Amino acid sequence: MIANIRIRADGQSSALCSLDLMKFGIDDVRQRMKERGIAKDSFFICGFYDWGIDTVLTLEEAYLLKTAIIGFYDGDDYIVQHMLRNHKPISEVISHYYRFLSKDEVEVMQHLLRNQEVSSVVEFFFKANNWISALQLYINQGLILNTKKGFYIQVI
Repeated sequence: MIANIRIRADGQSSALCSLDLMKFGIDDVRQRMKERGIAKDSFFICGFYDWGIDTVLTLEEAYLLKTAIIGFYDGDDYIVQHMLRNHKPISEVISHYYRFLSKDEVEVMQHLLRNQEVSSVVEFFFKANNWISALQLYINQGLILNTKKGFYIQVI
């Protein structure tokens, strides 16, 4: 989680450094900024080098992502990277937890519809028109993530 850090001054921004946020705490970073005379409002993160993701974040938002990676995913940053690559808002990334469900879309649909009555399932598929649209409805609602590793389900 190597952050690309920039500073703003006089309407311009310039590169400051790259920083592995997993190695340093937010208080350490704030202290170093203070020592170097860098104002909090001029400091921002514009992406993560090691993830190949360009997105503008505050220091606080970046550390919330770190907290999600450690707290939700035991240090595995795959889902956080996936959500950022798909332009999910930071608030959604840090407030939604997903766990791996399956690589097989049939298993995913069986899991999603396991407690439904047959008539409800028939009506659902009739309205969806096809299998792909049915699964896509769950993806669009954010209940399912479709990743290269397979399908992840939101834990509620």
